[in-house]
Amino acid sequence: MDVRDLAFIESHNVQMMFYPQAWDNAQNTTLQWVQLNFPPDVRSSVPHEPGVYAFIVEPELFSLQAANGLFYVGKATDLYNRIGSYISELSHQFSDSTRPHIWRMLNQWSGRMRYYYSTTVNVEEAEVLEDELLKAFRPPFNKKYPAEISQVMRAF
Repeated sequence: MDVRDLAFIESHNVQMMFYPQAWDNAQNTTLQWVQLNFPPDVRSSVPHEPGVYAFIVEPELFSLQAANGLFYVGKATDLYNRIGSYISELSHQFSDSTRPHIWRMLNQWSGRMRYYYSTTVNVEEAEVLEDELLKAFRPPFNKKYPAEISQVMRAF
């Protein structure tokens, strides 16, 4: 193994946070998640509705779902349009991306990325749910967290 191999392996390193106290404090709302491959085979299956979404890497090895990793959560005023912006990241070069961390997430784990979404009654509900998901899981590719979480994370 040479230095390039080590650099390639290191570029796939993702630091995950598992924080039971955050889970205990979460407003555990039951959501009806719909799961799609990313990019979806049929984009038109994603509704033009508000909601929350998550990107999860699923290696699909040895039937071990516990090996999956929640990488990113977000909210959308229109889930169909929002997923379109992520699909467009796949056709950009890294240097042309306005969100390089998202480009990396989508391209490095291509073929293993899943898109989960859950519709909400309105955008306000999606915003509240996004904050709750961020507080509970602190996904590694999210760069914006609720104020009280950002303050603690910046301290370290």
